[in-house]
Amino acid sequence: MAAMDQAGDAFASVAPALAFLLVGVPLAALLDELGFFDAVAGLMEQRHPDLPVLALWLLAGATTVVLNLDTTIVLLTPLYVRLARRARVDPVPLALIPLLLAAFASSVLPVSNLTTLIAAGQLGLGVGEVVRHLALPSVAAVAAGWLAYRRRHPTRLAASSPGPVDLRPLRLGVPVVAGLLVGVTIGPSFGVAPWIVVLVADLFLVIGVRRVPWRTLPVGTALGVGAVAALVGAVVSPDLLDPLRAASGPLAAAGVTLVATVTANAINNIPATLLMVDGATRPTDGVWAWLLGVNVGAVLLPLGALANLLWLRIVREEELDVDLWGYARMVVPIAVPALAAAVAAQAILVALVG
Repeated sequence: MAAMDQAGDAFASVAPALAFLLVGVPLAALLDELGFFDAVAGLMEQRHPDLPVLALWLLAGATTVVLNLDTTIVLLTPLYVRLARRARVDPVPLALIPLLLAAFASSVLPVSNLTTLIAAGQLGLGVGEVVRHLALPSVAAVAAGWLAYRRRHPTRLAASSPGPVDLRPLRLGVPVVAGLLVGVTIGPSFGVAPWIVVLVADLFLVIGVRRVPWRTLPVGTALGVGAVAALVGAVVSPDLLDPLRAASGPLAAAGVTLVATVTANAINNIPATLLMVDGATRPTDGVWAWLLGVNVGAVLLPLGALANLLWLRIVREEELDVDLWGYARMVVPIAVPALAAAVAAQAILVALVG
């Protein structure tokens, strides 16, 4: 019975993220059908005919920090695809930016990533503590990731021939997206989960486009990740990670981060986070290092984070040809230097302030 209880607890912990996955993909599909992304991309093209890709990189980072990584995936991935198509360039490199920043920038604030929120709730972590221990490594990952990205992909997006933009989709799209952004920002303070905010946005858009996008629901993906979380909760004892929780010093912290990265990519970062925090009584060097790994390092493979699976589903809805090998081939050369920079920054923090 204890194993069943642990499995149930693990599934309950991952349920809000799974709910966001289930309502987030239809949100992107509904906004796309409305024509919202085309309209916004057209306006951006008119205003910035020679758009620096660094601006898109920083926008994705800021969206992740202030809102959360899933919002970055849902709102920016289709938008960046539209920008690339209007500029008549390969959309995959630009679509890659939200995926990367959803990992690299997701450790700055507790709200940025559900993993950090789980740890904050379990261990009573304040915003100041999270910023002090994780913000610098996250900034290092963003900077190093950009340097790696720019070596492989164009750094400017030149508009082909900006033309008239149909603004009608913005009449419904702008109020819905504005309400969404406000809701996911302040909703948790009033006990309203982000997935509920997205569901309400979905309902408004369904009324607007007069269609329910049933085929976009990623039910199989959600059930698969939920099953993995429940299985891990049932068969793996949190005591297994006691030596990692007790780790201290720069080299030990770096090792814990690498173990966390591998674990997240093997079983998903939310079950990996639960394994660490369920047996923890206080935030140690090992706990902070683990959080860094399950946030920044979870992007290496699609299973590593629900945001990765959400991104993969959205780009496939956009008819982009990205298979599992193609995913790894694009992500790993950028994510590994970013992770290395984050680990180095973490080592400096541990050495200086503990």
